[in-house]
Amino acid sequence: MSENNIVEVENLQTVFSTAAGDVPAVGGVSFTLGRNETLGIVGESGSGKTVLSRTIMGLQPRTNVTVTGSVKINGFEVVGASEKEKRSIWGTEVAMVFQDPMTSLNPTMKIGKQIDEALRVRLGMSKADAKKRAIELLELVGIPSPAERYNAYPNALSGGMRQRVVIAAALACSPKLLMADEPTTGLDVTIQAQILNLLDELKERLQMSVVLVTHDLGVVATRTSRIIVMYAGRIVETGTTEQVFNRHRMPYTKALLESSPRVADASHTRLKAIPGRPPNLLKLRDGCAFAPRCSFATDKCHSQRPELEESVETGHKFACWNPLPITGAAN
Repeated sequence: MSENNIVEVENLQTVFSTAAGDVPAVGGVSFTLGRNETLGIVGESGSGKTVLSRTIMGLQPRTNVTVTGSVKINGFEVVGASEKEKRSIWGTEVAMVFQDPMTSLNPTMKIGKQIDEALRVRLGMSKADAKKRAIELLELVGIPSPAERYNAYPNALSGGMRQRVVIAAALACSPKLLMADEPTTGLDVTIQAQILNLLDELKERLQMSVVLVTHDLGVVATRTSRIIVMYAGRIVETGTTEQVFNRHRMPYTKALLESSPRVADASHTRLKAIPGRPPNLLKLRDGCAFAPRCSFATDKCHSQRPELEESVETGHKFACWNPLPITGAAN
């Protein structure tokens, strides 16, 4: 494993066994993440981005799932590791901010106890030291009157404040990698900006790497150095943020960009939806999974699946038989 990388994923596959058949939720994904780097993983609901992030963490279900390939986090091989072995890296090497702050916290426990529990179990802190550190973490993430909030229950906090508590709990043991799965879901735009700004600030202060999982390209536009675009469990385009936004070649990436609202649009402008529906992973056909929804698709697209290849012109990777022309126009 390269010393410059915190994460190395190689041909990762996650297949769920169901009564209807096998579901390849993640199908042969490979990428690396550098130290102190922010990576965005984007795609529609059902594209496999959340399953990918949970598989990287080693949080997949214990039964009816098969994981193959390799995931190395700071040299630790996650795939094939036992629960006890994975617990040795949870919290200290990698932590996760889950997408729903309303259900991520135990409603019957005070928020302070939910933070210092990890400190006492993982770091062996005393009760007094753990409480002191938990209050410091609440202050770090911008909770007002942290000493008083330590004894509050989750239902006494707003959605934005709950998400800050979830972030504080994830950062309790100073992880080197933070997985943020839709960290702004269900929050209004003002609170979304506050949470994203907080993650940026904490990343720089704590010198950690961040994986930002979202369906909204606007969220990753100015907060990531690289982006992975996923569709039907596979990477269909990946490159620097500038390449993906301004020099994208994959029609699906273009469709995602066009479906996002823009400040410059006139009032009451209708959103441009992506036609059709995401594919049924139980019935994936030969060829490009996006072909049934793509206006550029040809017979070859329906019969042969394109592999992820590097573009000579732009230097980033995409999987498409009929790539878009390079316009260079900013989006």
